[in-house]
This record gives sequence, structure tokens and C-alpha cells, in this order.
Amino acid sequence: MTLKSTLLSTAVLAALVAGSPAFAQAPPPPAPPSPPQAVMLLTPVVIDKLQADNIVAVKGSVAEIFGNKFILQDDTGRALVELGPQGENGAAVAKGELVMVQGRFERGFIVAQTVSHADGRNQAFGPPSPPPRPPRDAAVDRGPGGRLPPPPPPPR
Repeated sequence: MTLKSTLLSTAVLAALVAGSPAFAQAPPPPAPPSPPQAVMLLTPVVIDKLQADNIVAVKGSVAEIFGNKFILQDDTGRALVELGPQGENGAAVAKGELVMVQGRFERGFIVAQTVSHADGRNQAFGPPSPPPRPPRDAAVDRGPGGRLPPPPPPPR
């Protein structure tokens, strides 16, 4: 056996051993499950009874999908539902699917906290945003940039 053939057979044997399942790298361990979130289940209301700045639950069918937003429709009307960054892929719901959405109704749309599907799946999309701040007193002139003007100089 020549040196060349010995080197070639050693290289082939090394490639076979390195590619065998015994030497294959193990897949990474699965990510630990996220801690369960406490969710208060609400009784659904119809869309035309939604009140601003309230936590709501609404049942209906998905009429249209726009990225991380979709139109939820029931017999009384339609509402825009925002899923936030977790819904960016547009795969959270399907057109025509029956769902129940729970979240905060503000500025004319629902910021979803959970979406419950007819097949029993539930998806969490984060807590609803805090209620909006009360409006400032319009009688107070706050000047440019919303700041109060400086006080007058002290008397001499």
C-alpha cells in the first residue's frame, strides 16, 4: 500500500466517522415554556355597544386582514383589531374564521390582548395599553412646546 492510498483511505474513513449520527451535533434544547399569564375572561358584547377606553370581549368573524390588523365583523357592525408586533406575519387569524377577541377598545379600534379561536387555541398578544391620560386643562395657556411661560420677575 502506498502512502498516497493510505492517506486517501484515512481521509475517507475520517469523513465517514465525522458524518455518522454518533458524531452529529445534538439539536439545541427546546426553549423553556413561558410562564402562564393570568387572563380575566369577559362576556362578549356586540360591536355596536363598544365603549371607549374599556376592556372588552367581542365575538365575530374575520372579514379582512391587513398585516397585524384585521376587521372583526358581527351582526351589528365591524371593528378594527390590532395585534401589535406579535401579529406582524399576518398568520394569527384567517379570513372567515370565527374568533373572540379580548382587549382594550380605544380611539375606535381594539388593541388585542388575547384571540380565542373556534378550535380551542388561544393566542396572547400582550397586555392592553393603559388608558389614555386625561386631557390637560384647556384654559391654561402652556405656550410653545406645552410648557408654562416663565413667572414674571419679582417686584423691586
